Amino acid sequence: MLEMSKEYYVNALRESKFKITPQRLQVIKYVNSKTPGHFTAEDVYQSVRKIEPTITLATIYNILKALRDAGTINSFEANGTTWFETNHEFHGNFICSNCGKITDVPISNELINDLNSLDGFTVENVSLILSGTCEKCSGVKGKQS
Repeated sequence: MLEMSKEYYVNALRESKFKITPQRLQVIKYVNSKTPGHFTAEDVYQSVRKIEPTITLATIYNILKALRDAGTINSFEANGTTWFETNHEFHGNFICSNCGKITDVPISNELINDLNSLDGFTVENVSLILSGTCEKCSGVKGKQS
């Protein structure tokens, strides 16, 4: 995965006509520290309000939406929660039903080609959520060769 920098997020917001405020910079700092990673607006809020105590959860959502609209982060819904992520590669998200950990799952090129060849349809976005028990919680090691 391509590693992003603070400047990447700042430039993307500027190109989308957003001013760079201290609150936006703190959210960018948080997001940049989670690359790659998955986080909720509440996660960001709990961290950023230590530095910017007047920030609201609504402001966090607005900043994350601006970052998503600028193409720097993605979002998906799972179990009634909106999750944000920094991984732009086509992938699925596996959510452990026991510990809640989210793991990126690579998707084969064959599946991508199949999706791109749907007659009469243009695929613009795919959200693949897988659920089950992660390796740690199930106590099972990965497949042996």
